[in-house]
Amino acid sequence: MKKPYLHSLFMGSLLSACLVISGSIFANEHIPSLEKTKLFTEITHDCQDVVLKDWKPATRDVLAKYGVDVTAAKLCNSSDYPVFYVSLKYDPQGQTADFYQPFYQAMKKANKDLPYSMVSDLDELIINVTYGPLGETRTDFERFQP
Repeated sequence: MKKPYLHSLFMGSLLSACLVISGSIFANEHIPSLEKTKLFTEITHDCQDVVLKDWKPATRDVLAKYGVDVTAAKLCNSSDYPVFYVSLKYDPQGQTADFYQPFYQAMKKANKDLPYSMVSDLDELIINVTYGPLGETRTDFERFQP
């Protein structure tokens, strides 16, 4: 004797699994490569690599104080916009305001209120940091494919 409800249950589970898998594949197709992100197509231009051992801006001290490892850097937009390639200790989108808010304020002071970006290769995440009219920190997150 066939049990139609088991067949329906199996087919429903199979359909759900297919939708999840196809949704994941579809979602990954719309994540740009690093060079095609908003950071490198809209925000910055004329980026130049920095020789880290020779580059000692105040922001490097802040990054070191907060344990943010800088693996590379670029200066963009007539050298007014730094892009730091970093390894982050904590998820910047998680419940870590007690770490990131003081960090962002220290970076704001060290970078003279100018915007900057951090690229986390490990997280495949770009964090664009700007400031609002009242001086509040604004972060914009963008994923990229390695």
